[in-house]
Amino acid sequence: MIRQACLLTCCLALLGLSGCDGGTQTLGWEAVSTAEPNALPWFGGPSYYGQWPRGFPTDSSYFPIGVWMQNPINAARYQTVGVNHYVGLWMGPTDEQFSAVVAAGMHVVVEQAGVWQDHLDSATIQGWLDADAPDNAQENPDGSYSPCIAPAATQAHYAQMAAADATRPVTLMLGQGVATPEWVGRGDCTGQTEDYPLYARASDILVNYTYPLNNQHPLELVATGIDNLNRYADHKKPILADLEASNINGMVRPTPHQLRAEVWMSLIHGAAGIQYFCHRFTPDFSETDCLDDAATAAAMTEIDAQLLELAPALNSQSFGLAPQSSNPSVPVDAVLKKLGLERYVFAVGMAEGVTTAQFSLAGIGTPTSIEVIGEGRNITPGVKAFEDAFEAYAVHLYRLH
Repeated sequence: MIRQACLLTCCLALLGLSGCDGGTQTLGWEAVSTAEPNALPWFGGPSYYGQWPRGFPTDSSYFPIGVWMQNPINAARYQTVGVNHYVGLWMGPTDEQFSAVVAAGMHVVVEQAGVWQDHLDSATIQGWLDADAPDNAQENPDGSYSPCIAPAATQAHYAQMAAADATRPVTLMLGQGVATPEWVGRGDCTGQTEDYPLYARASDILVNYTYPLNNQHPLELVATGIDNLNRYADHKKPILADLEASNINGMVRPTPHQLRAEVWMSLIHGAAGIQYFCHRFTPDFSETDCLDDAATAAAMTEIDAQLLELAPALNSQSFGLAPQSSNPSVPVDAVLKKLGLERYVFAVGMAEGVTTAQFSLAGIGTPTSIEVIGEGRNITPGVKAFEDAFEAYAVHLYRLH
């Protein structure tokens, strides 16, 4: 039975939403009003990359999954777990490095250094990488630190890179200060949040890294970083999440459950792609620590396969949802995705605790069954809502039928 527009308006009002045009749309399970939860601010999806003929693909089936600063000899191993591009080539690119990534079929985002000008016509290079973390205090050769690089200098360098090659986008990585403004690693620039909108102008793609486990912060800090950087960029540029996938300093390794939570917290909060940090520095050095640990490699393989499966939905507009949590100290964040006539809800528990979340179907429809993707189970919804249990930092992905 089709809902009356006035009833839907009342339901939306209870959720703090508004707007109803009284129209209907047939979804295969029940006709619903075209009035739906609020569209969230968005950079526009893969079509954004169409500004650059040699940039990331504009196909909605592509989803950026990168890895930071890896040796090309390991490209096949990273491709096996689902990585589709390298970010940075150490002290390169060199001819040897470039030949290796081409042979492996691995795309790269690299600095305009080394032999970059010799390969301007190559489709292997999908973007340019600016200096890492200009917002942090800059280490000097003698071990001392200088202040952060001024945003004006970063903007000038970006303009120089774009002028040198306008066929590829420029990527800029920003550090922990995005999520934690008082982080001391910014040195004299600590607390200068006014810098970040200016840094955001100095690139076409922005990346944030926080590494909460390594820095003894709660996992949800990754979502704060993505939220803040999207806000600093006025939601007009893709924001990628660089995530800890290794035992960086020999102290703590993210479990597969924690790694999945960091990935989906980032995506639900507006990340347009991910990249992994896979290095270990102590007690010994390894740049493939995430692959050498069997559980982590298996988790990456599963996560990345699911990201590629859901890429068309992930690459679409997000609509805000407000699930009701039975445990006020454990909020559940969620977004609605519309892919043609299909509906998806992606949700994640945002704290170290358990809860039950109730998802209103107002403005979405009344499915007869809800598939919990990848978990081998289905939920039978009520007339107005459906519920699910969330363990600490649990991720549940729903396909509505």
